[in-house]
Amino acid sequence: MSQASSNAFTVSVAANPVARPVLPAWVPPAGYFADVPMTNTPMSVTPSIYNRDNYIMNTPFVIWGGSAILRDYGDYGAQVYYSAGHESSPGLPNLQFTLICDFTTLTWKTANVPLQSNAAGSFDANGYAADGTPYNPHSYLGLQEMPAAWGGAPKGTLVSFFWGGSRFPNRVKLIDVSRAQLGYSKLATRQPQNAVPSEIRFSAGGAGGNYPITVIDEQRQGWWASVTGMVDYTLFISKSGEVTQYPALGGNLSNGVLALCPKLNLLVAVDGGYINGSYANGSYRTLHIRNLATGTVTRNTTLGTVPALLGGYDGGGLNFHRPDTMGLEWVEELGAMFGLDQSKSPPELVKLTPPATNPATNPWTWSTVTVQHWDKDVGGQAQLQAAQNGAWSKFRWSRQLQGFVFCSDQTRKPQIIKIT
Repeated sequence: MSQASSNAFTVSVAANPVARPVLPAWVPPAGYFADVPMTNTPMSVTPSIYNRDNYIMNTPFVIWGGSAILRDYGDYGAQVYYSAGHESSPGLPNLQFTLICDFTTLTWKTANVPLQSNAAGSFDANGYAADGTPYNPHSYLGLQEMPAAWGGAPKGTLVSFFWGGSRFPNRVKLIDVSRAQLGYSKLATRQPQNAVPSEIRFSAGGAGGNYPITVIDEQRQGWWASVTGMVDYTLFISKSGEVTQYPALGGNLSNGVLALCPKLNLLVAVDGGYINGSYANGSYRTLHIRNLATGTVTRNTTLGTVPALLGGYDGGGLNFHRPDTMGLEWVEELGAMFGLDQSKSPPELVKLTPPATNPATNPWTWSTVTVQHWDKDVGGQAQLQAAQNGAWSKFRWSRQLQGFVFCSDQTRKPQIIKIT
């Protein structure tokens, strides 16, 4: 991967047509949501080395974490959750496992369990336990897929970026979810501009923040990455580990998201922050947009009511927008970004739509999408779920199911939301 002087990619990018799959009978029609009829629960697959209380299997859902869809896992793929950390004592175990929602067999599974329980205080300065397994931190927006076609495992590889909420140095973990135990490796990254090229840095003077913000790029076979806080670079990390630096989109993506829009050939950063601006609702959000064909960066804005209005960091009430908590992502088939706004009760499905012309400079528009519970989902949840500590990337688009999938708690079944 080379970087031209204009910071533009030289490859030609065209959106690939997506074949519509034959959907299982439990997928609702357009405009509806329903439960995914799982045949077991996360609690029923608790790893035996952690059998101490009933809270363990809630960790992937509530400890500031996300998920990724692995399309190679089966005919309908799987949603893989991976998040932990925030132990109240160094003597408590760091919960090291992936939790898999298999949409083909309709079963929950665990994978990548260590050989023994490792206390949170037992990991070395690089984040490894004595058995060689890595610490499992908060995952935020830092979980992505490495398909088998890229060199991932036959059932797909879960990619975990950086070390949100922990003290360890940035790195990219590769997790082979077909392995019941272990299955961890490290992507050998190379960032040539660094004094230590094997390190991952977002700032000239150091690593930069460590709460990951990532998005997959299928055409270029890699991932775009940023972190919260002030940074100098937005990075492209290729499947081979080559890291290319670009001037940071926005410079401070605290509480924001990255979205890749293939058919527009744009990388978009949606910022978070305090209410400001002069629109009728008293708020807008800034979009920082890189044209990937030319390298041109533009500053744009949005129209409509901005979602995810939550409390800020100053104790001043509901005055801060958090798009990161919504799991906001671009869906190529639908031509817009979507997220789950939990500042509303029940949560609302929100949409950020580009303008018909000049999307790099003309405002994008926020709106809500109305969905209702499918009456054939007898006994299913009548409202969209709300997650403790945010949805993050637990809210995901499934190409194989042609809908959004989301689960927020070990006691609930996942939900599928169908738009078209």
